[in-house]
Amino acid sequence: MKTRHLILAGLSLLALALPPAALAKKNKNKEAANPAAAVMAKYDKNGNGTLEDTEKEAIRAALATDPDLKQFDKNNDGKLDDGELDAIVKAAAETPAKKKKKKKDA
Repeated sequence: MKTRHLILAGLSLLALALPPAALAKKNKNKEAANPAAAVMAKYDKNGNGTLEDTEKEAIRAALATDPDLKQFDKNNDGKLDDGELDAIVKAAAETPAKKKKKKKDA
């Protein structure tokens, strides 16, 4: 009887642990699909969806050490100008569904 209770308790705990693990994997896939969203999640400290001057300076300072930022330096000058930072914000705001919709409209 005790063995049955232990097995049921273990299965119950496993069932409770699975949904958060599945959600964590889903969020990682979203960030992988949208690298700009990952950058915004990391550097947009107040979470308002825009980059304040202090956040922009933090991104510019991190460009040399953060490999995720190098792809946004479109003119390869080793710096992120305001246009490149604005492109990060715009790309982070786009969801994959919006991108697909735009492709269908074109």
